[in-house]
Amino acid sequence: MMLKRILCGALAIGLMAAMALPGVAADESKKSEEGFKQMFDGKTLDGWEAYTNSGELVPLEKSAWSVKDGEIYCNGEKTDYWIILPGGKYGDMTLRFEFKVTDHSNSGAFFKCPAHDLPAFKGYEVQIQDDHGNAPDLHVTGSIYDVLCPMRNMSKPKGEWNEMEVINKGTRVKVKLNGFKVIDADLGQLTEPIGKFDFPYSELPEKGYIGFQNHGRELWFRNVRMKVAE
Repeated sequence: MMLKRILCGALAIGLMAAMALPGVAADESKKSEEGFKQMFDGKTLDGWEAYTNSGELVPLEKSAWSVKDGEIYCNGEKTDYWIILPGGKYGDMTLRFEFKVTDHSNSGAFFKCPAHDLPAFKGYEVQIQDDHGNAPDLHVTGSIYDVLCPMRNMSKPKGEWNEMEVINKGTRVKVKLNGFKVIDADLGQLTEPIGKFDFPYSELPEKGYIGFQNHGRELWFRNVRMKVAE
């Protein structure tokens, strides 16, 4: 009888814990999003701007970017080179977003670009492309393009949504891809030019524009939100 009571008590506690888990998870999820601002309302691209590689403003209605089914869609047409987030230049921040690729998609998220021209050569880029299953290198998804190789290639197969988080504090940069930290580095230690860049990453400006690249292929973004460091 005593054993039965113990078992029943343990079962009851287990059931109560299981019933509480969804609420706890929801609270933790809500807490993790505190301080973040949605940069895309799911309806329009108000405040976003598209530019060519040489810095010419392209009206959104003539650009490769639009909103479809509540998502930011890039059709890959070479009318522009990238689209920048609203709000001007940013310094220390955390950016979270989801992206989806298709066959041969090639893109990237640009950070600390000092001007609207040649962003791929003046700031740093976290690579995005269709490369599920490829070995890590300087160009796979999650890399600091042509500079730092990720610990692992955690990109999902084409057609599936990926989650990316980029944390920038001073010269420190962390990149998480689908919940796995793939980059954790101090760019301030890179005091010599690397790869295609003619400047050392230690000399990146404190603030710059943030945006997504149009590299001639289809891709999608959603749930773009940012937390600016105080």
